[in-house]
Amino acid sequence: MKHDMSGEKAPTRKRLLPEGWRNFEIFSCEPSVSKGGNEMFIFELKDEETQYVDKIYAVAVQGKRWLLKSILTACGVPAGQDGVYDWEISSILNKRIQGLVEHEDNEWINRDGETVTTKQHRIIEIKPAEEVEWDAEK
Repeated sequence: MKHDMSGEKAPTRKRLLPEGWRNFEIFSCEPSVSKGGNEMFIFELKDEETQYVDKIYAVAVQGKRWLLKSILTACGVPAGQDGVYDWEISSILNKRIQGLVEHEDNEWINRDGETVTTKQHRIIEIKPAEEVEWDAEK
C-alpha cells in the first residue's frame, strides 16, 4: 500500500484556559473568507502562561469589525483621521495583547447520537497589554 502522508499532523488538543484577562502574543495572522463569504482574518494567539495557541476569527465587514479594530488598536496601529486603519500583517505579528477569556457551554453529538455538553473558552475582548514583565524566551 502507498499513502502520501506528508501533510498529516496530530489533531489539535483543546485546552480550557482560565477565565479572566490573560496575556497573549499574536503568533500568526492569515487573511481568509468566512463560510458566509465575508472577508476575515484568522489570528493565532499564544497564551503567555500555558503556551497554548488558540485561534480567533476577526470579520472585516462593515458593522462587524469591532474585534478586528480592537486587535489593531491593542497592537498600536493608529487609525487615520478618517477612521481608516492602514496596516500590514507584519505590523501586528509578535505583538503582546490581553484577551478576556470567558467560559461557555459547548453542545455536540457524539458517535452514539448522545448530546454531550462540555465547557469551552472564548476570547471575547482584546485590549493593549498592560505593564507586565514578558518573558522573551517563551
